[in-house]
Amino acid sequence: MKNSIHLLGTIIIGLSCSLWLSGCGGDGDHAGHDHDHEHGDEHQHEEGTGDAKSGVENQMAGAISEVADSAANAATKLAEDVTEMSEEAMIAAQSATYPLTKCVVSGEDLGSMGDAINYIHEGTLIKLCCDHCKPDVEKDPAKFAAMVKAAAAK
Repeated sequence: MKNSIHLLGTIIIGLSCSLWLSGCGGDGDHAGHDHDHEHGDEHQHEEGTGDAKSGVENQMAGAISEVADSAANAATKLAEDVTEMSEEAMIAAQSATYPLTKCVVSGEDLGSMGDAINYIHEGTLIKLCCDHCKPDVEKDPAKFAAMVKAAAAK
């Protein structure tokens, strides 16, 4: 979360700087600016400066695009982390009261083949004895979730 806030701040600063740097650009049109040119420091609008200005604008556009891509990637990563944390929280909460001691696929004791495999289907924890049972659950997870719910209801 701290990295996301830091990234958001960086994006805001980057966009602010790009707006500031673009200041008086654009074919000599200064409409909408909050300053006048009576200060004696006229901006140069000579022939030939368009190429340099265009290059700077392209660099800024590229930098903004990179920042936007980084922000999108960070948002995706954050969403994945939240989903993972949510599944971990569901597993932790439901493990304490999990109603079955046997695998819903094979009937083997949970833990008899190493650590039980945790599978979440629509918020319901399904514990499996091993990875070999996982494909069966993935074919029809609602069936196995119903078995867990039925056992919990007893």
